[in-house]
Amino acid sequence: MTSQDIATSLPVPPAVLEARMTSLQDWMNEQGIDALVVFGNGSALAMATRSHGNLRYLIDWDADFAQSALVLSAHGAPSLAIGNVFYGDFAREQRRFADVRFGKGPALAKEILGLLRSGAKRIGIVGRDEIPYGLWSELAKSGAADWIDCTPELVRRRAIKDEVELAYHRDAGRICDAMFERLGPALRSGKQVHEIQAELEYLARSRGAELCRTWLTVGPVPDRCRFGREENRTVPREGDQALLGIMLMLHGHWGHAIRTGAIGHATPAAERLFAEVSDLHRAMFEALTPGADLSVVGNAGALPPRPGLFQFRSGHAIGHSYEDPAGTPEFPQPYEGVAAPLANPARAQPGMLFELHPNIFVENEGAASIGDMVLVTDAGPEYLTRHPRHLLIF
Repeated sequence: MTSQDIATSLPVPPAVLEARMTSLQDWMNEQGIDALVVFGNGSALAMATRSHGNLRYLIDWDADFAQSALVLSAHGAPSLAIGNVFYGDFAREQRRFADVRFGKGPALAKEILGLLRSGAKRIGIVGRDEIPYGLWSELAKSGAADWIDCTPELVRRRAIKDEVELAYHRDAGRICDAMFERLGPALRSGKQVHEIQAELEYLARSRGAELCRTWLTVGPVPDRCRFGREENRTVPREGDQALLGIMLMLHGHWGHAIRTGAIGHATPAAERLFAEVSDLHRAMFEALTPGADLSVVGNAGALPPRPGLFQFRSGHAIGHSYEDPAGTPEFPQPYEGVAAPLANPARAQPGMLFELHPNIFVENEGAASIGDMVLVTDAGPEYLTRHPRHLLIF
């Protein structure tokens, strides 16, 4: 199946999900694992959860604000335990699960255990690090502390994007581009900044995204990423600088991009900071080649400390999770302190997808960032987001 065959306005084709599940069951049989429990938070936590991505990848499942657990035996159809009664009904309507159980809070543990076939001795688990304490303590009473951590296998499987995944990611990138195209007229509409955010996020939803979050910083001297209504009540004015960060999901596939611009004209400080970021962005892009040490790519987007400088991470892997597990640790957060070098940093492989977004926030001077979805290919890096990446003038 090629990317041209994928209708990204529709859910992931069932044949693709069946192939992923069958392959995972084959691996379970090779490892002697009788059953696998895959925990996942819902997408309502957005950028704050990684476990959501495993359920999207394996069964294209999302329970929004509720927790879920896939229970997969080494043979047969999967089952699902869900923490919300209405999403339980939705899962049954799909007729693709052997069994669907509802359990609220710690009671979800009882339903997970009930879905495990009697006689299952070697049980694997994925997503343990995001299971709430109340739920985990109930599972632990039944021996879950001895379950085998299978997270590395899901990390490995999700690292390289197939043609189906890339089709959704490419369209997610196109939605980001459409939002950037609308940004200029929106900034001159006379609306408050938070109203502009709502308009842009609605545009993403109207193009098929099930989730969209933005940060939009507008002012004479941009100071930080501004997400909320209460910090974005100003009306953009001539001469203001503007930075827009986009985070969205298209059928569980993340799209992410950032652009920087100015209304009418850019200040000398804005031009200087943007030129600095542009150099970082170019260095990261050129470094992202097959076989590249990803920690080198991450460091190419970071600056040495200097007075008044703030930076967040220069990039991260992206996929079914906002921060995909394979390839993200190599991009540490500067504000968390100096990180110890990774013993075995991952290397770029064709099919891996990254968000490269070097950024600079300098006190009393301004800010600049460029963010793009970049795919590693045999021929080198490829942009999936296409909107012009120069300093935009609105």
